[in-house]
Amino acid sequence: MKKQTARLKDVEIVAPAVVKVTYTDGRLVSVDLKDIIRDYAAFAPLSNPDEFTTVTVADWGWSLEWQCGATIDADRVLELALEQSGMVDNVTFRRWQDANGLSLSAAAVAIGLTRRTVSQYRTGARPVPRTVTLACKGWESMKEAA
Repeated sequence: MKKQTARLKDVEIVAPAVVKVTYTDGRLVSVDLKDIIRDYAAFAPLSNPDEFTTVTVADWGWSLEWQCGATIDADRVLELALEQSGMVDNVTFRRWQDANGLSLSAAAVAIGLTRRTVSQYRTGARPVPRTVTLACKGWESMKEAA
């Protein structure tokens, strides 16, 4: 049986421009959105604390949404949480897997890991070692050369 992708279950404001989200698998992550609010016009209304407090889980758990129309998807929330906790290599790994259209099993075969390990790297349950990051780059190089 294929495991269902974790979606957003709940969101809580913990500080100005900071939310804590709960995923359906029980994982809790906090994300500071101040850079997104500052850098992207679509998120500029969220600099108003009253507007920021309108955040809700939307699209059956696939995104966060504010009354002004700003939205951010569940995967991006997780990526931001990983980046902000220093797990940038995990984000790089996720993007490699997505860019190449690889399932957990296909990614595992491609770089010689178990499906479980790939899943743990993708979700941030384990940090991605430098050797794995290099293996991903090598796999792409071999694919391009073929």
